[in-house]
Amino acid sequence: MGVMDWKNIILSLVSHGLTQAQIAKESGVSQPTIAGLLSGAQRDMRWENGDRLLALYRKVYGADRPTKDTAHA
Repeated sequence: MGVMDWKNIILSLVSHGLTQAQIAKESGVSQPTIAGLLSGAQRDMRWENGDRLLALYRKVYGADRPTKDTAHA
């Protein structure tokens, strides 16, 4: 498995209508971490936070990671 593209996952959630604050609240990942991943200042995060963010993504999209249909760069 390759490196997870957290920025693309967050952008997909934002394009679905969620704000950074909502993503943080729903996933349990801090808003500064979400902002850092989006800006590129942070490229990775703790395993537990990754699991939480992926759980929110699955809840919203029903998939494990962005596909061509859900990816937004």
